[in-house]
Amino acid sequence: MRRTFIWILMLALPMAAHASERYRHASIDAQGRLQIFLASGGERSPGKLHGQTGFDAAAVSADGDRVGWLALYPNCCTSYPVALALVLYRDGAIRRVFTGNGLAFSTWHFAANGRQVAFEQETVHGHRGVHYELRDIASGRLLGHYEGDPAVTAPRWVRELTPSPTAAPDAGAAQYRE
Repeated sequence: MRRTFIWILMLALPMAAHASERYRHASIDAQGRLQIFLASGGERSPGKLHGQTGFDAAAVSADGDRVGWLALYPNCCTSYPVALALVLYRDGAIRRVFTGNGLAFSTWHFAANGRQVAFEQETVHGHRGVHYELRDIASGRLLGHYEGDPAVTAPRWVRELTPSPTAAPDAGAAQYRE
């Protein structure tokens, strides 16, 4: 009997260690609060980081394991806050915060089925100093970086962050052709 109990315990521990919250959707409500909806039907509303004034661009990873968002902070030179951090949330807590090179985040997404994030940063006005990073979420390790406007030869993860000019034309941005 005791041996059976030990075997059951040994089999159950690894399963319990891998149990985690699963996320269905994330959004920012009319009051500016981040709302995270669990696959099980619950809801989470994480607080802001120190000095943070708002949330933007919330998304759930394809595997439903993580939620990410941009943290907005006051900016001396604009009348609106800017995104200065990418925050990643898992199992009910903030697990990682990326700040890249310190410029404002313009876009980001999960990659590699939620194991990586890719993001673009640039100056608030003027589209100068464009910077891209690809990061491993578990370790935080930098997997790749790219500087400047993406050329046809830019890594795929960089080109995926930049909309094609025919899909989203922007008079202030350079035109790219592939």
